[in-house]
Amino acid sequence: MSNVSNLKTKKKFFGMSKKSRDGDNSLGRLLQESQTSSTGKFIDNQSSNGPGPVATLPTEQLLKIHAQTAEMRKQFELLRRTTLDELKQLPYQANDWASVASKALSASQNEVAMLKTKLALEMANRRKLLGEVQDLRGAVRVYCRPRPIAHSLCEDGSLPINVLSVVSNEVGLLHREKVLPHDFDSPMSFDFDRMFPSNSTQIELYAEMEELALSSLDGYNSCIFAFGQNGCGKTHSLIGDFSFVKDEKLDGEANVDIVDTGIHLLAMQQLFTVSKTRQERFQDTFSLTIMEIYDEKLIDLAAETDMASSDPKHYSITSDSKNEKKLEIKTNLDGETIVQGLVSVPVKSYNEVETLWKQSLVQRAKRAQQLGKSLKSYEASTNLIATLHVVSTNSVTGVGTTGRVQFVDLAASDVTPRRGALVSKTKTSPTDNVLASIGNKNEWKYANRSITQLTDVVNSRCQFSRSVPYRNATLTHLLQDSLEADTKVVLLACVSSDAKDLQNTANTMRFASKMRKMLVGKATKHTISFA
Repeated sequence: MSNVSNLKTKKKFFGMSKKSRDGDNSLGRLLQESQTSSTGKFIDNQSSNGPGPVATLPTEQLLKIHAQTAEMRKQFELLRRTTLDELKQLPYQANDWASVASKALSASQNEVAMLKTKLALEMANRRKLLGEVQDLRGAVRVYCRPRPIAHSLCEDGSLPINVLSVVSNEVGLLHREKVLPHDFDSPMSFDFDRMFPSNSTQIELYAEMEELALSSLDGYNSCIFAFGQNGCGKTHSLIGDFSFVKDEKLDGEANVDIVDTGIHLLAMQQLFTVSKTRQERFQDTFSLTIMEIYDEKLIDLAAETDMASSDPKHYSITSDSKNEKKLEIKTNLDGETIVQGLVSVPVKSYNEVETLWKQSLVQRAKRAQQLGKSLKSYEASTNLIATLHVVSTNSVTGVGTTGRVQFVDLAASDVTPRRGALVSKTKTSPTDNVLASIGNKNEWKYANRSITQLTDVVNSRCQFSRSVPYRNATLTHLLQDSLEADTKVVLLACVSSDAKDLQNTANTMRFASKMRKMLVGKATKHTISFA
């Protein structure tokens, strides 16, 4: 019987699935590994009918683990409370940190502003000292003012290309490689006394020339030229923007509205303001002449105004007069170049100056209409010259000074290709050859003859020629004193930033670089005595 029961038991054991056996064996291995790793002992509690060995932990080990678990819970609870307290304090600490950071940032910003102010003052002092050195040397100061590029699309629908960049206050780059990448791989660099950004204002421009205008009260002569191609802002920089409107009070006659006044009118405003503040010690008198040169002829614009005709000493040209007074360039006994017959209108306030300019511009527009030309083309072919004469007398000593400020709006310096001519094979630097070509084989010439003669005079002066061709043109003959005598000379080069004006811009900047090398002579003070 026993054999039969054992056989059944064995059959039952061997009849178990492999999965059950593997499960029991894996459980036994896990218990054995746990017991071995903790106590190193193994207790066999195999029963007669049990599947296999069972592992158990001793009581001491369980108590120890329980104590460690309780300690970890306490530490975790302490950590949780500490974290909550720190999170609650974090906003207050953040406010303190923000306050400290704000104070540090404010201090840094104040320091940066102070350093910027010091830098601006140092740069202003440096430019002032440079101007004094140039006055002592008699050199020409050259400023460059780019015209802002138009935001409208080109004719082919593409965006306009800006070929001019301002690197610093003195250096400008002309990027010819943007237009002619196959011919050039680097830009042209020009160094001037001041390189204005394209968004500069009239006030910023006048700030650089303020000293020249005020020096006329001390008996010095100065001359400001505006040079550049047509539409680059010469008239805008000197006079301002003006438009013609019909005035019903004047029976439909045209009137001029001047906005965004230029450096000439800004100088007049300041001169009258300074003269008013010192009227107890000095007596200042101002007189203004306005003339233009068209087709090598002198035209007195001020003589045709109502302000000039109201003075019986002045000769005025009426609309029906056939015999116009002829103006001639002469040299007086003091060796100064004057215009015989030119009307000098005394002005006592800025309003009178503005009125004189408005009437002169109206007469200029009428003259262009009589010639059958548009006002734009007429302005491009004429040289406009406004001269302010200042006589200051000391009320105590009786000694006075005579000064002069001349504003010259030159004709357009546009160039045209010379037909059938090629570039000379002689090696010349771009600054030596004012009309050197840009990316082609054409030589260029100025469309206006007076500008050509002016470049010839500048080249002769830079080469210290014995004979300078002043009398080859009316413009250079009239400005002879400003180009060689004791005069402070400033050239304002007005250029375009548009790629289509690359040739004209290059020629203007080359001429400006050339004129910067010219020495005019040290300016001297002109004194007179009324005793």
